[in-house]
Amino acid sequence: MTKLLTVHGRSRAQLRGISIVPLLTPATAAGEIDETALVRLVEHVIAGGTQGIMFCGTTGEFASLTVAQRVRIGHLVTAAVRGRALLFGGIGDTCPAHSVTLAREFLAAGADAVVANLPSYYPLTPEMMEAYFSRLADAAGGPMYLYNIPQTTKQSIPLDVVERLSLHPRIAGIKDSEPDGTRQEELARRFLGRADFAVVCGSVALASRAMRAGADGFVPGGGNFAPSLMRELMDRLVAGDPAADAVQRRIDAVNATYQKGRTISQLFAALKGILEIKGLCGRHVFPPLLPVSDEELGIIRRELAVAEAMV
Repeated sequence: MTKLLTVHGRSRAQLRGISIVPLLTPATAAGEIDETALVRLVEHVIAGGTQGIMFCGTTGEFASLTVAQRVRIGHLVTAAVRGRALLFGGIGDTCPAHSVTLAREFLAAGADAVVANLPSYYPLTPEMMEAYFSRLADAAGGPMYLYNIPQTTKQSIPLDVVERLSLHPRIAGIKDSEPDGTRQEELARRFLGRADFAVVCGSVALASRAMRAGADGFVPGGGNFAPSLMRELMDRLVAGDPAADAVQRRIDAVNATYQKGRTISQLFAALKGILEIKGLCGRHVFPPLLPVSDEELGIIRRELAVAEAMV
């Protein structure tokens, strides 16, 4: 059986240059999902040229949501997208049974693939990592992407483990967010000749390096508010346009307005602050995260205006 990279058989060549926005989960002041704002955000990123959306990922604050809430998000997003973008559902959890439930729910709702990071409580050996992902892929029911993000899991998936897992009939690729340029390039090069395994860069500052080494696309959090800029970078890189370097610098400057000086636990609140500035959703976050203050939002507003004025 030919391995499927997406439910409907999208080839690796067709994925080349894909910009996958890791969708934020808008929240109400009461800590519930802001469903109206969620649909508004989906429309915004699609209008900006986004070819893919990842919901219930790190940027979507999945670790603060119940399984039922995540299933609800999956149904809302797939209904809103209506086939206009590829959909990747995040199934990361400390409980494997929860991940399997989410995978089956998301695929049944219409997701094109699911995405699984390592559970983040127990330190795992490479053998444990390989066994975990292999068993999860066996049970998921459709194409599954690995997700390497040591910033939150506190452990990195070794490239040799990735290579062995790439032979699994349901493991379709990897999203790698480790901020290591050498790793990103090596990962991309390892799979250059493989039509059955996609490589997507989750470290936006390294996107151009990864793409030039053979990666297929990237996952930019800034795509929640500037989707067309993110799509432009991919289009220029695929075309071999040297102007891509200038676009990468613009993206780096825009991203610095919510990332610089902040931990991963703080930057999502700042990113939601930008979405409030743009009128897309409120700045509310899910516990244990805290929203940005009015003073902090004012600084972000001023810095963003400067970054967006770059030519």
